[in-house]
Amino acid sequence: MTDAPVSIIFTGLVRDKDLFLRSLDAFRSIPGVQKIILSTWQKEVEENLEFLTKISRKFDLTLAAAPEPQSWSGNMLSQMMSLQMGLRRVPEGARVLKTRTDVFIEPDAFAHVLAQDSSLEFPENFARARHIFEQKIWVWGAEATSPFYIHDLFFFGHKRDMAKLVNMDIRYDVMYQMSKERIHIRRFVHPFLYEFPIFERFLNIENVLGATHDFPNEYRNSVLRQLLQNDTYVRVLLLYYQILSLYFSNDWGPGTVFEWRDQPEQITFGNGTTISDFLLGRPELKALMPAGDTYFRQVTDGDYPPCDIGRRFDAARAYLAGLDDIRDACLDENFDEFMEYALAAGETALREVKDKFGGG
Repeated sequence: MTDAPVSIIFTGLVRDKDLFLRSLDAFRSIPGVQKIILSTWQKEVEENLEFLTKISRKFDLTLAAAPEPQSWSGNMLSQMMSLQMGLRRVPEGARVLKTRTDVFIEPDAFAHVLAQDSSLEFPENFARARHIFEQKIWVWGAEATSPFYIHDLFFFGHKRDMAKLVNMDIRYDVMYQMSKERIHIRRFVHPFLYEFPIFERFLNIENVLGATHDFPNEYRNSVLRQLLQNDTYVRVLLLYYQILSLYFSNDWGPGTVFEWRDQPEQITFGNGTTISDFLLGRPELKALMPAGDTYFRQVTDGDYPPCDIGRRFDAARAYLAGLDDIRDACLDENFDEFMEYALAAGETALREVKDKFGGG
C-alpha cells in the first residue's frame, strides 16, 4: 500500500493561518498527495471566507463544512464529526493523514512514513483478532502507563482503518470519569473494546492514574509505583504494548517531526535503560511518551536489562504467550480485586501528597 494515493484532512478551526499556509505548500510538494481537505464548520467558513476562497484556488483545497454540533467533553463530538466529514471526501483505497491547521508536520518526517511498510504481521494467538485494522496506523505520542492514551493531533492510515477511529459512543461520557486531557483515549481504544474486553474494564479505573493537570506529579508517581507491583496492571500494560507494536507505529524518522504551540516531550529508551528507570525515572513529566517504536517493541520482545519491574514484565510475557487466543487476556482474573487495589493506591497517594504539602 506504499504507492496508494494520499489525502490530507485538516480538521476543525482555522487556528493558525501562517502555519496552515506552510502546511499546504509543503504537502503539495510531496509526491502521492492528491487531495487536501479542510473539514470545518459553516460559521468558520463564513468568518474566513476571503482567506479560504483564495487558498482553495491556489492549493486546490476542498472545503467540507457543516453546522457545528453541540459541545461534548474535550470538544470530542466536533473532532469526531470533522474527521467523519473529511473522510467522506476521500477516494476509496486512499491513505489519509488527519492533522490540524495549527500543526506543521515536517515534510521529511511525513516522507519517511510514506515510505514505510504498513502491512500487519501477527503472532499465532492473535489470529482471531487480526481483522481490526487492514494496515498499520501511524500515531505520535503514545503514553506508556495508560493504555491507548495517544496524542491525536495527527495520525495516518488507510481510509477504512481511519474510519474506525471515528467514535461517537456516548458510554465514554456517562460511564467513565475521563478528564479533558485524556478524553481522546476513546478514539484509539474503541476499535479494540469488543475483541479485548479487559480494556473496557480498565477504563473504570483509568482516572486513578492521575495523568492530568488536576493531580500533582507526586500523586501520579506514587500511584504508578504501587500499580507496577501488581501483576494484573503489568499484564494489561504489556497487552497494550503488544497491540501498539502490531497495529500502530510511532516512527516518524530521526529528525524533528512537527511544530505546535505546546509540544510534549518524548523520552528515549536507550541501551542499558531498565524498565524501572524508564517508567519511574522522570517524575517531573506528566505523561511518559517513548520516542519512536523502540520501547514498545523491546518490552514486547523482552529485550531490556534485568530489574524488578522487568521481571514482572517477563512473567506477563510468559502469561500472554501461553494463551491460545489473546482476546482472553486477563479475563480469568479477579478484576474487582484489582479495582480495589487501584483505588487504594489512589487513596495512599492522596495521603502522601497531603502529608508533603500540608493539605487538610
